[in-house]
Amino acid sequence: MMPRLLLIALCASALWMQAQEVARLVLQIQDAIEAGDLDRASGLIQDTLAKHGEDPGVLNLRGVVHARRNELREARADFAEAVKLNPQLTPGWQNLARACAQLDQPTCALNAWQRVLQRMPADTEAHSSLAEIYGRQEKFAESLSQLAAAKADNLALRCSDLSGLGRTMEAKALARRLAKQTNFTEAELETMHGPLDKPKSAEVLAALVEGLDERGAAGPASLQRLALAYEQLQRGADARKTLERVALLDPTNSAHLLELARLAEDSHDHEGALGYLAHARDLTPNNAQIHFLFGSIANELNLPMEARQSLAKALAIEPDNPNYNYAMGSVILQTRDAATAASYLAKFVKARPYDARGHYALGLAFFASGDHANAKQEMNLARDSAAVAPAAEYYLGRMARLEGDIEEAARHMRVALTLRPKFSEPHTELARIALLKGNMQEAQSELERALRLSPEDFQANEQLLVLYKRTHDSRATAQAELLKKLDEERSKRAELMLRTLEMRP
Repeated sequence: MMPRLLLIALCASALWMQAQEVARLVLQIQDAIEAGDLDRASGLIQDTLAKHGEDPGVLNLRGVVHARRNELREARADFAEAVKLNPQLTPGWQNLARACAQLDQPTCALNAWQRVLQRMPADTEAHSSLAEIYGRQEKFAESLSQLAAAKADNLALRCSDLSGLGRTMEAKALARRLAKQTNFTEAELETMHGPLDKPKSAEVLAALVEGLDERGAAGPASLQRLALAYEQLQRGADARKTLERVALLDPTNSAHLLELARLAEDSHDHEGALGYLAHARDLTPNNAQIHFLFGSIANELNLPMEARQSLAKALAIEPDNPNYNYAMGSVILQTRDAATAASYLAKFVKARPYDARGHYALGLAFFASGDHANAKQEMNLARDSAAVAPAAEYYLGRMARLEGDIEEAARHMRVALTLRPKFSEPHTELARIALLKGNMQEAQSELERALRLSPEDFQANEQLLVLYKRTHDSRATAQAELLKKLDEERSKRAELMLRTLEMRP
């Protein structure tokens, strides 16, 4: 039997020889990789693993070959197995971190870079990479700390970190410095999102894009971000001018015109909004939303005919859209075509049965057409919503008065006033009821309340004239003249509602 010490010596010698053989093959594999001969490297790797078993260094090199071939998942698997077999293999951890970063696996990359720093505390790549990972995770203080450790001049990341920490003045100064550098491009700005897209960083983003723009390096995408930053900074006029530049740079994209229309509406420039929408309509005539928006704004300008035509185009494209049907029904209701209005509003109610606005509008259409039974049904459903309940109570009261139940009418009017104390119309209705009862003093009081809330309300002034005539008040003549003037103004408004616009983008 062989002596034990001799057996140990022979085993050690064999292992040493195997290690020497593996080391020689590793050098050959590395030479093949550096020469770009990945097929030869793969062959050597396969032979080495078959002869000597799974070796961490060889697995790491197989991962490198996979990475060179852009086979990132296979590369990651090899690097992970390599460091599992030998946790002290620093190049394996570095390669695993890089592969995980390319696969957008930040947790894996973070853990791997932290393992690298355990063995190489001054590794610049590890610190820089961790800074980027922490920045994306919105751990801005940790990101800045890693940048300091790396002694890296990564102004873009530092600017984002400072913004995220709310250190706006420092970030803004850094942004101006960064934007002046000729190597700072729009492509780099595109990578800077996260904290820069938040309203609190609008000043910082504006400084970056303005700097690019001064160098003529800001394209449509950057200018769009600048417009949003201006809007967040309450600089609506600048936002609009910037978006107009975007629209000129990208003239076939109607989305810019829609944004411009929104900005115009926000500044109460209805005519400007219609101009943008008219241009957008010419570019994309089959876009139902554009026709809908045009119709909605035209209605705000008291142009129901124009609004109706535009909404009809929207509905021709999307006939079942609830919002379009609601808008069309509301516009038609203004023209006193209650039956047609009801048909559109019924579609809205069917699509959105729990929306009280629809029940109220449909009830109003039924009321206008004299269908009190259906009007009551819809108004009762609308009473569940605080937004429309006061108006619903008011119309329920009007119907009760028209049907002769003045006590029920008065009850509804008082409920309406409880829900909305500054609602003038119920006071006028209560005055009507008081006149029916012959209570002139109460009628006077209610009309005074109505006119304090709405001095030019036609119905209230009309009832005041009725009161003056019944009580032979000397103010009746002056009141009649006032009512005539109010009626003329009302007629003029009705005429204006029939006009149309010629929009020239």
